Amino acid sequence: MRIKIQGDNVTTWLNDQEMINFNDAKIGAGKGRIALQIHDGGGIRVLWRNLKLKTL
Repeated sequence: MRIKIQGDNVTTWLNDQEMINFNDAKIGAGKGRIALQIHDGGGIRVLWRNLKLKTL
């Protein structure tokens, strides 16, 4: 999965196929941290690897 946020524009890709492209003023005005979130249920286990952050 790839996520690109530039200003208030958000684009996501899954397996190199664009999934969503939208504008959100609240996202564009955001400052602070990046959080990775999962929802608990049924003993779910999520692992992240090869995370890369790049300032655009």
